[in-house]
Amino acid sequence: MVDYKAIGRRIASNRKKAGMTQATLAEKLEVSESFISQIERGNAKVSLPRLYQIADILCIDIALLVSDGSKLAISGNPSEIEQIIQSWSAEQRSLLIDLILCADKKMKSN
Repeated sequence: MVDYKAIGRRIASNRKKAGMTQATLAEKLEVSESFISQIERGNAKVSLPRLYQIADILCIDIALLVSDGSKLAISGNPSEIEQIIQSWSAEQRSLLIDLILCADKKMKSN
C-alpha cells in the first residue's frame, strides 16, 4: 500500500530544503498551489510520472520521496554513488533503477 502522507511529508521536507515555496513548485509543475498543498498533506494521490517530475525539480532521487531511507543504505560508500547520480536527470535515474531491478531479477533467478 502506498503511504501518500509519508510521501507528501518527504516532498514538503525536500521542497523546503531546496528553498522552494509551494507556489514555486506548483508553477514549475503547472498545477495549483492548492494541489501541492493537498499532495504534501497526503490528501491527493500523486502519480509516478508526477513524482519523477517533482524529484527532478527538487534535484533529488525519486527514492528519497518514496522510501523512508532505511532501505536505501548501501554498503561501501553511498556518498560516492549519490555524488555521481546527483546531477543526472530523472530519466537517467529511472534508467539506473530499471537496470538495478533487472540485475536483481536475474540474480534471484540463478
